Amino acid sequence: MNEMQSELAGATVALGATITAAMDDAPGFVPCGTPAQVVIDALNAAGAAEPEADPPQRVAQVRGFGEHVSGHRGVPAHAGTDVTALSPAGCQLLDALLAFAASANAETLSADATSWLYRSLAALEVGNDEKANAQLATAPRV
Repeated sequence: MNEMQSELAGATVALGATITAAMDDAPGFVPCGTPAQVVIDALNAAGAAEPEADPPQRVAQVRGFGEHVSGHRGVPAHAGTDVTALSPAGCQLLDALLAFAASANAETLSADATSWLYRSLAALEVGNDEKANAQLATAPRV
């Protein structure tokens, strides 16, 4: 992952954490497929062997979507994390997220898989190995 891809991954962590806060604020709420597609596309771009032509635009899109979720759901927009500083458990979870995104179709994701996606990103933001390992243990098959 180059520097811009790392920044994109960090912005995607922020979006996932913001969505998770909205889910926690309204039990039973899992967003529709649009945020999932934004997250999947961003993770695919972050993990791509060949970086896309305009990564700053993708970073701005993801950050903007986080602000949108924050404003519409009344939760704070999260800041994300530096993915280059993740613990070994965090790195494993990020790798699992990248693999999941590479095989996922947001239109066909179950509510459980979508929830796992967002909650896994939120676990990376807090840097809690216990949460990261718990998310790894419940990862959907890819």
